[in-house]
Amino acid sequence: MSSEMNNLYEFGDFRFNTGTNTLWRGEELIALSPKALELLKLLVERGGEIVSKREIFDSIWADTFVEEGVLTQNIYTLRHALGTDENGKQFIENIARRGYRFVAPLKTLQAAEAVSKNGKQSKAVFFDGAANLPAESAENNLNSSSATHPSNNLQFLAASQIPSAPEKKIRPRSVSRLALLAGFGVLILSALGFGIYQFAVRRDEKSEARISPIEQLRVQRLTDSGDVVYPTVSPNGELLAFVRLGEQEASVWVKQIATGGDMQILPPSRRGYRSLAFSPDGSHLFFSEAADAAAIFQTSVLGGTPKKVAENVWSDFSVSPDGKQFAFIRRDTERNAHLLILSNIDGSGERELSARQSPLDYRGGAPAWSPDGSKLIVASLSGQVYPLLLTVEVSDGKESELKTPQWRAVTRILWTTDGKHLIVAARAANEPSSQLWMIDYPDGEVRRLTNDLESYFWISLSADGRMVVTRQQSIVSHLWLLPEGDIKTAKQLTFGERSFDGYSGLARTPDGKIVFAALTGNNNDLYLMNADGGNRIQLTANAGQANTYPAVSRDGRFVVFNSNRTGTTQIWRMDLDGRNQKQLTFGTEEKERAQFPAISPDDAEVFFIKLGVGPPAIWKVPVEGGDAMQVSRLTNATTEGLLSISPDGRWIAFRHVSVQPETISEERTMQIGVLPTDGNAELKLFDLPLRRSLVQWSADSAAFDYSAGTFNSSALMRQPLAGGEPQKLLDFPDRVFNFAWSSDNKNLVVSRGKQRGDAILITNLF
Repeated sequence: MSSEMNNLYEFGDFRFNTGTNTLWRGEELIALSPKALELLKLLVERGGEIVSKREIFDSIWADTFVEEGVLTQNIYTLRHALGTDENGKQFIENIARRGYRFVAPLKTLQAAEAVSKNGKQSKAVFFDGAANLPAESAENNLNSSSATHPSNNLQFLAASQIPSAPEKKIRPRSVSRLALLAGFGVLILSALGFGIYQFAVRRDEKSEARISPIEQLRVQRLTDSGDVVYPTVSPNGELLAFVRLGEQEASVWVKQIATGGDMQILPPSRRGYRSLAFSPDGSHLFFSEAADAAAIFQTSVLGGTPKKVAENVWSDFSVSPDGKQFAFIRRDTERNAHLLILSNIDGSGERELSARQSPLDYRGGAPAWSPDGSKLIVASLSGQVYPLLLTVEVSDGKESELKTPQWRAVTRILWTTDGKHLIVAARAANEPSSQLWMIDYPDGEVRRLTNDLESYFWISLSADGRMVVTRQQSIVSHLWLLPEGDIKTAKQLTFGERSFDGYSGLARTPDGKIVFAALTGNNNDLYLMNADGGNRIQLTANAGQANTYPAVSRDGRFVVFNSNRTGTTQIWRMDLDGRNQKQLTFGTEEKERAQFPAISPDDAEVFFIKLGVGPPAIWKVPVEGGDAMQVSRLTNATTEGLLSISPDGRWIAFRHVSVQPETISEERTMQIGVLPTDGNAELKLFDLPLRRSLVQWSADSAAFDYSAGTFNSSALMRQPLAGGEPQKLLDFPDRVFNFAWSSDNKNLVVSRGKQRGDAILITNLF
């Protein structure tokens, strides 16, 4: 068989023409970038073989310098487009430190086979080179303008024009006529195909997640230590300031981007630093530190003694283009509101520009100034599931809504120098990680700047808008079993380079099995497995949705959990095997949410935190379903972040958030509140250095455990309910994201891993 007849492949529901680099799912054309299609062609043609990264770069990006992240981004794009096969497996396999290979079974098709699979002789199908055409007409087709037009990579042929099986002797005149007819047919169908292709591409360009060709951007890694946060570029683009996280301390550094030389300008501190910002002239650096989080400090870019320049800030901040004002968000729990505040650079002249009463809010880090200083842009949750972007006039606080995609979360926004674009760090509603996006202002057209498996939360821009610096973050979380709570005998239960096992929830069944949340593709779902890691089964399956924070009943019958499958996060219940899934909370308004379920020891009630209408509070609902009732009625405080019921059913622990600022201390703490489950006795408060707002009670209900740690290591601590100093149970060399004791408190399962972050420079945006 000729090579022209061997470039149409079928796998799963897909057909891929490697001659024209076109991918179809059934009758749907899949629009991908040229480089992604070239990569798919290489892997498919080498089906089953491992293709090294070096081979891929030499073939796809020959004579072009690109970072390895570009390959990762294109692999992610392909995996996202292809999804998984009928067994839930990816089509492209990553072989650690060796490369990639295409693992799905492949079938090579001829054009006639492809037509017959459609079942309709009038359908337009792929025409694969010269296959099944008489030689003369095939040659005319391949040399025709329609076949070689640069804007048309699709070749079609009407099934009715493919000759039937019996062959006849064709006279020269008939051949010419047949070639002419075939040529006209190809021209017409090529034009039709081009129209379909343009429709698909333009539809994709108008969509919320338009993908710009990643090859147009230049990506450069500025740090490779894995311990970098808040990377910030100077206005002239010459310096990079960043915070480095050690095991127990953090320090601030400045690096020359051109030469790579760096120096520490602020000493190691257990308190930590955050929210770096250069002054407009680049001579000073503004920052906050955890020990005095209500203040903004200023220091020289060459180092020196910091000077406090503003107080009562209590959030991330941004500096106006003229260097005269700060903008920041303040949470006022007494008013149950979020405030947008302006102040002079020395902290004087504070002005409340606008306010949003709960459940409305401001979020997404510091507000961003427009280049002329006349507007701010800020993210907001405005009575809906997805945040939106608001522009706020500096003169009078007038707000205007900007058209945006359905993003699940927005963490950072910046305005480009020309005022025509916004760069946003945001997580799309159906994706697992936060990416960078560019929005045209004011019409709201969106395109991607990143498209990979890592996450991006922080952004900084040079004054000319040509340099974007961001923090590329990756988290890997695996489950470990510690028999008898002994780390020396710890056994790793789950594996994978992109694992988030247990990060968003972990629980034990009465017989010692493990229920946990795990990220697969774009879905966060719940799984059940044995204590030794075997017999893993999936309990939930909701495309693009999040099912998290499971809690198991004492009798082992039920699992309750968070799910946003109906549009807002609510509490659901299911059998331990995943059957009979039932919604328990609904909310009287669309903006109400219910989170962090905990089951009472008698398995009769589910406690949860209700948000969205009034201050967050603890509520409960019957496990069989029914009316919910409020449990906590805190004064000058709210509850957030966790719920844990003591084994004797008397106490409920939660994160306590006071209307007053947190106490400033050498080591930053969270407040844990403990209330009787009936809500009628005096509140107990504990200031603890928690890593995350997560606690679990001891078997005798006399104490609770929590995970503590400064930056890159963790300790498991036990706090007596009666008060006093906590006891250290275990030390871990990495981060503990979640933990769960067995019902007898003898065997511990821990979700632990690493969080890495480095500074990435992106140029050639325009």
